[in-house]
Amino acid sequence: MRHSKLTPYLMMMGLVFGTNACSDDKLDEINTNPNSPVDAPLALLMPQVAVDAAFGISGTDLAWYSSIFVEHTAGVHAQFESADKRANASFNATATSNNWDDIYATELQDLDLMISRGSTGGAEADSWRYVGIAKVLKAYVMSVTTDLFGRVPYSEANKGAANLKPTYDTQQSIYTSLNALLDEAIVDLDKPSAKTPGAADFYYNGDAAKWKKAAYALKVRLANHLSKRDPAGSAAAVLAAMPNAFASSADNLSFTKYTSTAIGENPWFQEENDRSHFAVSTTFFNILRNTTAATDANPADNDPRIPFLIDPVGRVATAARVGAPNGTAINDQGRTRYSRASVNLVNATAVQPMLTYSELKFIEAEARLRTGDRTGAYAAYVTAVNTDLASKGGADFISTSTSPASLEFRNRVFVGAANLSLRDIITQKYISFFVYQSIEAYNDYRRTGFPVLNNPRNSVFFPRRFPYPQSELDTNADNVPTTAIGNGVWWDDGSED
Repeated sequence: MRHSKLTPYLMMMGLVFGTNACSDDKLDEINTNPNSPVDAPLALLMPQVAVDAAFGISGTDLAWYSSIFVEHTAGVHAQFESADKRANASFNATATSNNWDDIYATELQDLDLMISRGSTGGAEADSWRYVGIAKVLKAYVMSVTTDLFGRVPYSEANKGAANLKPTYDTQQSIYTSLNALLDEAIVDLDKPSAKTPGAADFYYNGDAAKWKKAAYALKVRLANHLSKRDPAGSAAAVLAAMPNAFASSADNLSFTKYTSTAIGENPWFQEENDRSHFAVSTTFFNILRNTTAATDANPADNDPRIPFLIDPVGRVATAARVGAPNGTAINDQGRTRYSRASVNLVNATAVQPMLTYSELKFIEAEARLRTGDRTGAYAAYVTAVNTDLASKGGADFISTSTSPASLEFRNRVFVGAANLSLRDIITQKYISFFVYQSIEAYNDYRRTGFPVLNNPRNSVFFPRRFPYPQSELDTNADNVPTTAIGNGVWWDDGSED
């Protein structure tokens, strides 16, 4: 565990280090152990990897770029405005360097250390609870990495001086390895454990049963990503793992430990509060309004989640909600032209979902639709939509509601088993992903082509993958795949370029 940018945040969390939090000097002493310079006890590694999986991997640039590409948001300032407008060299090797370093120089090294330290023969041998959790988080981190970049180092990664220039594994082989890693994690989580993390586990407080459900849930997600490569096989794998995955929203893999102090805030809130690079996309807002017209002729069928998801311009109660058009929005760092994500959703202590029950039910609906089971697909779809509605101010609009005010919305969304389409499923899933799960929305778009995007600059190019960082081009050029960001990853276009 290095003394990372997240160490101040972790020190602030008294529940991790006890009532007398470790000082910087004490952490430096741990981090500079002369016998093992990167060694640290499991109790300190656990909170580090938990924070970095949420904050460093899926809470910053990777998610922010995904958000503008899939038109959850529009870039209205600085580099994200340039990327949204596809300005020359606006999405290049410098855009991904920080996250790549988080993944390879911090998170994966810490996770590998947890696994070796807690396994048989390690410094804290037979701490299988830690080992199982680390394997689930490693699979999560690596899945995000390969989904965005395609071929990446895996089998030869993090070998230190023994291999400073790792080869890039194929995405297909990485997916096989991640499923095997999750199978190992499930077995490890069932073993008696010499030590358990308790409060140092920011997700499930060390609950092995919850982590096993998360492992199966991740297997569900990974299987569905392969829908273009093997439609029937991916559906079968989804349905095989579903019974052991999340049973309700209480099982969600979500980060809940952000605080209102400056060093502990939700990163989406930090971004909005400090820089304000993003506004709500017109595409997203119009999907909720069910119209592209400036004046809505039928507001009765509007999505009831709008007030929960989107604030009026300037957060002035009497102002209108206005979306920003992707690719053509006027600079609005001052927040005077376009709406932002609601403070209900994005605030200092907001929960950051990473893998949810509603996502799994949408995946189940998609998988069952591929098998021809329309009745089962529709039941899963209804559960997914109802779950999201109930959590975002739409409880009176669920499928069983009898409220006259919700009738037109219910007629539009709850279309019946015979009429259910892939577009219906992905559109509602896209809404449920706003704003924190934009990476998965971006993955879904690349798999399915939904929702229909509107950025006119997509005709210049649409990024179907993220660029490799400059650090890799400088130090490991012989192994970095030669490709362009307009080329798909393997599960998208079938090639391993």
